[in-house]
Amino acid sequence: MTEEKKIKIALMSYAVDGRPSSGSALYARQLISRLVLDSCLECYLIHYETSDDPIYKMGAKEIVMPKVKLPYGSHFISQLLFFWQHRKQKFDIIHWFQPRLYPFFWLAPARKIVVTMHGGGMIAFKQKFIFSNFMFNFILSNFGFKVDIAFADTDFGKREIIDNYKIDNTRLKVVHMGGGELFKAINKEEARNLIVSKYNIKAPFILDISRLQPHKNIDSLIRAYILVRNSGGVNQKLVIVGTPVQDYKKTYEIARESLYKDDIFFVNFVPQEDLNAFYSAADLFVFPSLNEGFGVPVVEAMASGTPVITSNTTALPEVAGDAAVLVDPLNIKQIAYEMNRILSDNNFKKGLIKKGLERAKQFTWDKTTEYTKKTYFDLTRY
Repeated sequence: MTEEKKIKIALMSYAVDGRPSSGSALYARQLISRLVLDSCLECYLIHYETSDDPIYKMGAKEIVMPKVKLPYGSHFISQLLFFWQHRKQKFDIIHWFQPRLYPFFWLAPARKIVVTMHGGGMIAFKQKFIFSNFMFNFILSNFGFKVDIAFADTDFGKREIIDNYKIDNTRLKVVHMGGGELFKAINKEEARNLIVSKYNIKAPFILDISRLQPHKNIDSLIRAYILVRNSGGVNQKLVIVGTPVQDYKKTYEIARESLYKDDIFFVNFVPQEDLNAFYSAADLFVFPSLNEGFGVPVVEAMASGTPVITSNTTALPEVAGDAAVLVDPLNIKQIAYEMNRILSDNNFKKGLIKKGLERAKQFTWDKTTEYTKKTYFDLTRY
C-alpha cells in the first residue's frame, strides 16, 4: 500500500495512561503497540496529558487534547475541543478501547467510529450506582446506533451487547483477546524462588488474579479455601493479586477472621514481568468471577502450565473450553471440592495442564490485531 493510501486512525490511547495492564487497559496496550508498527496505518495516539509511557515512543503521532480544569466534566470538554480542532482534517477511523463514550461522541472528526465494548457487563451485572457509569450506559443505550463497528470479546459478549445496548448485529464483530503467546510454563522451582525473593511468599499456593470488587467474587473463593483447608487434605496458601477497588474491606475481613489468616496473602499489584512467575509457581489457579466479557487471566494461567478452575457462567466457558474445571461460582462447596480434587489427583492435574497449554495457543494478541486491522480496511472501502 502506498503512503498516500494509508488509513489515518485516531486511537484513543488514554485508556492505557496511568493504568496497570489489566482488563481493558491490557487490551488497549497490546493492540496499540502492534497497530503503530503497521506501515499501512497512520496512527495518532490521542490522550489527555503528556506521558513518558514507552508506547508513545514507538513512532506514532501523538495528540494531547486541550487541557481543561473544571470541577466536573473536564475530559468531556477536552474531547469536544479536540473534535473542533480537527474538524477540517478528519481521520478515517476513530477507535475507543472502552465503552465509556461521552455525549456527542458522534461529532468526532472521523469518517467511521469504532468502539471496543468487550461485553454488556456494565449494565448486565448490577453494581453500586456510580453517576459516570450511568451516563456512559445511557449514551450507548440511546446513541449506540451512531457507532459503525462495535467489538465484543466473545460470542457471549456479543449477545450481552445486543440485549443491553440494542446495537444491531450487523455492526458487531467478535474478536477474542490474546495472552497465550506472552506466557510460558516456567520451571516451577525457578518461579517459586523469584516469588520468595521479591514478594516473600513461599510455595505451595493457590492463586487468583482479580481486582477486589464484587463481581470478581473473591469472597466465595476465600470461603471455599477455608472449607477445603478445614477438610485437612490441602496445605497450600492462598494468594490473591489485585487492586482493591470496591467493597474490598469485607473481603479483607473474611480473610482476617479465618483460622488461616496467616496463609492468605493479598498483593495489590504485580508488574507484567512477574506475572508469569506467579502463574507458574502456583499449584492451582482459581477464577470464580460472576461476570466476564472474556477472562484473560484464564488464558494466561493455562499458557503458564497451571491447572484452572473457573466459572460456568458468562463468557468463561467459551474461553476455557474443556481445558478447565467449570464450577457454579456461588457454590462454595463445589469450588472447594474441585480444588481438593485437582490438588489430590496428580493424573487429573497433569491432564488439565496439557489441555490448558494447547487451549492457550488459540488466543494471541497478534490474532486480535490482525482481525482488528481487517475490520479497519473493510470499513474504509465504503
